[in-house]
Amino acid sequence: MKEDKMAFDVIFATAVAHELDSVLRGARIEKVYQPSKEEILLFCRVGRETKKLIISACPSSARVCFTDSQAENPAVPPMLCMLLRKHLSGALIEEIGTVGFERAIKITFSCHDELGFECRRYIIAEIMGKYSNIIFAGDDGGKMKILGVTKPVDFTTSRVRQVLPGMIYEAPPPQEKLDPLKETYEGFISRFENYPAGKDADRFFIDTYLGFSPTVARELVCRAGAVGRCASETDPEKLYRAFSALMENVRNRVFVPYMALGLGGEPEEFSYTEITYLPGAGKRYESFSELLSAFYGEKAEAEALKNRIGATETLLQTAKKRLTKKLDVISEELAECGDADKFRLWGELITGSLYRLSGKAKFAEVENYYSDPPEKVKIPLDEKLTASQNAARYYKKYNKLKTARVIASEQAEKARAELEYLKTVEASLSLCECAADVSEIREELVKTGYLRRPVQVKGQKPKKTEPMYFHTSLGREIICGKNNTQNDFLSTKFAEKNDWWFHVKGGAGSHVIMRCEADEDPDARDFTEAAQAAAYFSDERASSNVAVDYTRVKFVKKPSGSAPGHVLYTDYYTAYVNPAKPKG
Repeated sequence: MKEDKMAFDVIFATAVAHELDSVLRGARIEKVYQPSKEEILLFCRVGRETKKLIISACPSSARVCFTDSQAENPAVPPMLCMLLRKHLSGALIEEIGTVGFERAIKITFSCHDELGFECRRYIIAEIMGKYSNIIFAGDDGGKMKILGVTKPVDFTTSRVRQVLPGMIYEAPPPQEKLDPLKETYEGFISRFENYPAGKDADRFFIDTYLGFSPTVARELVCRAGAVGRCASETDPEKLYRAFSALMENVRNRVFVPYMALGLGGEPEEFSYTEITYLPGAGKRYESFSELLSAFYGEKAEAEALKNRIGATETLLQTAKKRLTKKLDVISEELAECGDADKFRLWGELITGSLYRLSGKAKFAEVENYYSDPPEKVKIPLDEKLTASQNAARYYKKYNKLKTARVIASEQAEKARAELEYLKTVEASLSLCECAADVSEIREELVKTGYLRRPVQVKGQKPKKTEPMYFHTSLGREIICGKNNTQNDFLSTKFAEKNDWWFHVKGGAGSHVIMRCEADEDPDARDFTEAAQAAAYFSDERASSNVAVDYTRVKFVKKPSGSAPGHVLYTDYYTAYVNPAKPKG
């Protein structure tokens, strides 16, 4: 998707504000949520209907529009969300408009303060690319005092304009450009004729007038028949007619929610007027909310999903690094424990030679009767100790190192098992298609101790997701787990004992179940396609000739207390297949 930094221009903001005002004026705020740091969600009661208004300051998808998306909210509401709930719950929307001639949509609320007096509160959504912001303000002697903000702006960020709680809200500094709605024929012609002849004609609108996006500027040049031409090659009369007609529509609030599509049908540009200069087709929408949802909705959800997956991956990488470091330390400890047998031997040799060893010697030269032929061994002694005390000292060292070796070996085995488990979680992350998938994995990490359990909102339960269902080309059902929780469920509770179970050999991946009755004999193609699915939904997806083990479910067992997704199996076969996603 191509993204235009200025597609959401001033006139577009005006059109959106007008549309929202016509629907929401007088609406009552029922609920306030903050799904992410940069998004506010208002549930607005309009008559008998509730509409969800999303206010986003995400740099890549900043917008204000209605939405039907089911965004997942944090268990603990952010401070700004709590502030908005305190002031806006039950408030009425009085008006929706823009802040001057800026890409800033202002929502005015009528509500009551702590003493019960009527007052006004405001949400200002500044739609300005990476500088997008959401400001919450209250009335203060005719001015708007900032109460909260999604992105505080101090002197370190901007010397021109600060946006901080407690300050009076000021609109962004005005640009030295003209209001296009006030332009005259004479003024337009004069300014265009004096514009640098070698510059592109579309740049004239961007450089001269407020609120023109590159998309609309190029469209006006196209309507004047001057696509790709410089100013000197463009007829000013034709250009003015195109400009004047558009401004007349803006004055009369005649807007066309329009999306231009690429040659592949992908969203390319959007505007408040038809876009004809692009080679692809276009599509009209009934409302700007539908347009913005279509353009940004999937993208925003994909971005949020990517961020949640990224945060979980970071957590896993940190845990893996910790375990790898732990294994390195244990390896050093085990190397030191290698001397244990030597100390036991020295203790035995000293004990066997007590009769001829005297005290205060630095070394004991004794015969090692365990070697064939026997050889002399020089053993260091502590001069302050007797021979028997030196022997006891070496026995003590031996026992200490022997115990340490057992403990270190157990710790190493446990750490390696943890690493293998984390690999299975990583493989599960690659299968996540929605926020609920990630949430289920994070719930698993809570249960296994890698994440702290968030504070649970009353009545809120973790969402459960469904495994993946497919059919082989011959119609046999196969079910694939998307995470360890689902894998456990499929292998230990869902599957029947005569079903077939598949899993990539020696790697991390989905448990795959192929349905089968005891008296059935599946076709070889069924086995191949189920094995290909197990290879595809694993960490060996990018490989070829992948080994996949398969057996009847009755031969699959889960050891008591083992990690999620971990099973043992017997009586299995091994197939070598190329990974392939099931088609049916």
